Amino acid sequence: MLAKLAVIILLMTWGVGVANENLLIGDSCYSARALNAEGDKADIANINKMISAYKAARLDPSAREEATEGLLKAYYFSLRFADYEKSKRKVILEQVKNFAEEMHALYPKNRQITQLHIITLSMWGAETNPLRAIKLGVARKVINLADSISDYQVLGRSHQILPYIPIILPWPDKKLAEKFLTKALKEDPKDPFNYFFLSENRFHQGLYEEAESLINAGLDLGVRTEFFLEDKRGRWYLKELHKKIIAKKK
Repeated sequence: MLAKLAVIILLMTWGVGVANENLLIGDSCYSARALNAEGDKADIANINKMISAYKAARLDPSAREEATEGLLKAYYFSLRFADYEKSKRKVILEQVKNFAEEMHALYPKNRQITQLHIITLSMWGAETNPLRAIKLGVARKVINLADSISDYQVLGRSHQILPYIPIILPWPDKKLAEKFLTKALKEDPKDPFNYFFLSENRFHQGLYEEAESLINAGLDLGVRTEFFLEDKRGRWYLKELHKKIIAKKK
């Protein structure tokens, strides 16, 4: 009896070890997510490997929440940087949006899972049918979730890009966009997208000198090794906005 119990315990321990090993593999692949990228397109083999590893890691109950965070990060990264054919991307985005919603319901106090739910829901709304998404209340849900975790970048961006539509969408406010985007930059001054969003806001206000100053500050950051593709793309947006400013000033 004792021998049988020992075997059961050993098997259970081995199972946990394998799942945790999968979590380590997923994290390693995510840390190396820019490896073998072509331009700003990530290596799909590495993406598939990290997704498979995080899925396997979720089989371990003790690692499930952390592995869920990793899986959602991997999915989001794939939607941003993998070169999917359009119809395949649409299917993946639908699946990820639904999965993120389920995981947020399962782990409502997990800030990162909430953020990934917000982002993937926003992407789904923007890329499927923006007006239909607005009518379905996606925009309101996004801003309520962002407000619940004080995600200033999402709050600012929502007020910045969403149109004012009486009755249907009456809450977007350009002054609040400025307020929240300024807070987002103050909270995370290493993210080039915070400089881009705020400089773009100043550009639309006709404040070209201020926008240019923010662009230069964002470009002066360089590229972080751990956010190589993300920062590289952020710099591209900053440079493209700078071209628009130069054209306006001529």
